[in-house]
Amino acid sequence: MRTTNRRRCNEGVFPSADRFSRRVPAGTVIFSVVAFLALAAAGCRAHPGSLVTMLVSDAVNDADVKDRRDLLMGKPEKAADSMFGLRQETLVDVDRPGVSMIFYPVQGDLLKSSRYIVEVENGAIVVFAKTKQNIDGVEDLIHNASLEKKLIGKAPAACSEEGNLGAPLRTLRSREKDQLLRVYDVRNWSDFMGARYCVLRFDGRDRCQSVTLIGVSASTREDPIRRDKALGPN
Repeated sequence: MRTTNRRRCNEGVFPSADRFSRRVPAGTVIFSVVAFLALAAAGCRAHPGSLVTMLVSDAVNDADVKDRRDLLMGKPEKAADSMFGLRQETLVDVDRPGVSMIFYPVQGDLLKSSRYIVEVENGAIVVFAKTKQNIDGVEDLIHNASLEKKLIGKAPAACSEEGNLGAPLRTLRSREKDQLLRVYDVRNWSDFMGARYCVLRFDGRDRCQSVTLIGVSASTREDPIRRDKALGPN
């Protein structure tokens, strides 16, 4: 299971307290404390309160996915319905018959920015993850606003080129809304280590309708959207 890593210091640029509070490093709390001490020795600073928030968030997300993992992995999709309740949306993989991704709201998430995601293949759950919209805080909001100006109303090819997104990792169709969604890998936009995606939703004319940036808080797979050989060719 993996969570995104926090930003490293770069040649005299000192991360602010809010940057440290946005994300957390992979691994355990002990690793996080060691990493923090190493940064402090190198001259980086973070407010103690922000560090506590960061570590607590990491522990909560990791524990949340770990506690539910054995109850979901390999089980039929109805196990996720029983655990999380009403689905927010079901996305069917356009290129892989029998594969779908189901999104559920996270109870208690006041900002409604987090989601549970299960991927189902041939009726069985093969991936379980927890994601967060705009996981990089203000920087994601700036990126999102810039992309909306460039991409809204554009065709997929123009979006890939003008947004500097490359080819999509996955193309999915909403079962409820009958809209296409294309998911792009954008981890290279940030110094954070970990899976980060740009999701473009297209209308019936195949023109971009919305832009969403999400990051993976915790997952049973390091990169839950990218398909590996065990689940079929890319």
